[in-house]
Order: sequence, then C-alpha cells, then structure tokens
Amino acid sequence: MVTLILSLGMDTLMMSISLGFIKTTGKVRIALTFACAEAVMPLVGLLIGKGVGQLIGDWASLIGGIVLLCVAIWLIFFEDEDDEEEKLERNLVGWTLIITALSISLDELAVGFSIGLIGVPVVLTIILVALQAFLFTIIGLTFGSRLKRHLGEWAEKFAGIVIGLLGLWILVDAIAHLLHR
Repeated sequence: MVTLILSLGMDTLMMSISLGFIKTTGKVRIALTFACAEAVMPLVGLLIGKGVGQLIGDWASLIGGIVLLCVAIWLIFFEDEDDEEEKLERNLVGWTLIITALSISLDELAVGFSIGLIGVPVVLTIILVALQAFLFTIIGLTFGSRLKRHLGEWAEKFAGIVIGLLGLWILVDAIAHLLHR
C-alpha cells in the first residue's frame, strides 16, 4: 500500500515543483484541489467498474501524458516572456487549476478500476491518496519556489522541461502497457 501511494504521488510532486518555479499563489488551495482530484478519481474508477476500466485504464494515462506534454510545449515555446508584471501576479485558479489537477490524477482513475478487485481497503486508500497529494503538493510548491531563486528567468523553461519529461514518462509507460496487452 505504501509503495502504491508513494508512486502515485511522484507525478504530483514533480508537477508541484514545476508550478513552484512559476510565481503561484494559494498553495493550500492548490494542494486541496489536487488532493480532491486524486481522491475522487479512484472512486470514479471504482464506480465505472472492471469492464470499462480494462478498456480505458491505460488510455487514461495516455491522455494524461499528452495533456502534460501540451502544457510543457506551451511553457517552453509559447509563454509570453515580455509581460513580467503579469508573470509576478500569476495565480493558478478556475478551470486551469481543475484541468491541471485532473491531468495529474488520471493515473488514480486507473487505480480505482482495480482497487475493488485486489482487496485493498477502499476508504483507507482514498484517504492516503488524498493525504499524499496534499503533502506532496505543498512540499513541491515550496521547493519549487525556493529553487526558482537559483534558476532565475530559466525557472519557467525548466518547469516546462520537467513537466514535459513527466508527460513523456507517463506516455511511454501507457504505450508500453498498451503494447503488452
């Protein structure tokens, strides 16, 4: 159970570090949103059931990887670097926050498809997933904002690279699972 919970938290931690590079306010709000998304996704997966879960389980990770790669491409190549004042006041809110939270919680959807089958306590699993998401988000945002001082103007590009590598890793893993079916 500990291995499952910690492995699910790695993408949350990496995304949070990347978001910390960008001047983002509202750490607790972001952490609560990520925790809620990561707690709800296994429940959605559990409700959808085994048949649908086996059909779209690996596809959910594939979609999540593609979304993260798109965010990375935007941060690296299309982010407007001229408006420094706007960058300083950046705030992750609304649909942007929700889509970001859902994109990193798609692997929990796949976990939800199987938690009922493997006999893990569902309530305990959901609580632990939400707790790790909250803690990893706070740690990642804090670490990223402190590391930003050392990276200077390259912090946002570095965030894009980290998010891109995470998306690529999720994408390759999803493709490998699809090919080994």
